[in-house]
Amino acid sequence: MNPEMSQRTSFAVLSEDTGNGRGIVTATETGIRLVEHGERSERFAWNTKRGPDLVQALTVRGLVSGAWTTDGEPTYTTDKSAAEVDHFAATILVVPRSVRWLEAVSTALVGNWCAPLRQAGHLPQTALGALKAEARAVHRQLVPLWRRRTRHGRVLSLDADLGGGLSLHDLVAADVDLLAHTTGGVFDDERLNAVLRCLSLAERQVVMAYAAGEGTTWSEAAAAVGAAAPEAFGERVRRKAKRLAAEQMRRMTQRVSGPAEWGTSG
Repeated sequence: MNPEMSQRTSFAVLSEDTGNGRGIVTATETGIRLVEHGERSERFAWNTKRGPDLVQALTVRGLVSGAWTTDGEPTYTTDKSAAEVDHFAATILVVPRSVRWLEAVSTALVGNWCAPLRQAGHLPQTALGALKAEARAVHRQLVPLWRRRTRHGRVLSLDADLGGGLSLHDLVAADVDLLAHTTGGVFDDERLNAVLRCLSLAERQVVMAYAAGEGTTWSEAAAAVGAAAPEAFGERVRRKAKRLAAEQMRRMTQRVSGPAEWGTSG
């Protein structure tokens, strides 16, 4: 027997998401695929919480739609579903925890991000990036305009420049934890990765809260995540993110211009 086959575990998902009426998938190197009728699996897992990220996403999708339950009974518990979505959003998609983000992720989950599984029998790992992008788009639509205005009346944007050619949108989108979950090269700018590695967990929370519209200024974003002395801490995070971005741009410029300079003669 193929040793790789003996290690394969199949997982139950909603049959309507698979298109073959069976509702069983297994992991591949690039995502998940359907287990066809007549195909044997060495192991089967009903507990999808320990399954691949894509399987967990499909499970939570079922909870949101009301077609899947946590205890196997046809009883839909809203509070339990919300808790599962919140956990998935924070640990897999790595987005801030808030009521608005919960609604955005729930809305995105019931979208067509998993259509390739039903249509082609395979769902690539990059589908998680598409799911997060959709959640981010929905979240931006949910943020009222008045929440996106500063004291000077300027509308905040995730395109806000942090310096060094990096935007707030880029900084949040390439979160280190999400990069670890993504193998399809959706977020592959090492400069962003380097910036985030230099931010502490508390500092990263402020950046994400600011991007999520949880505060109209950096100080308010710091207060939203419970930082002590939010005015000073928020300003420190803003300056640090900008400085790190500028440093990454400086290093990149040196790498690009270095060979040309070395090749010149006096």
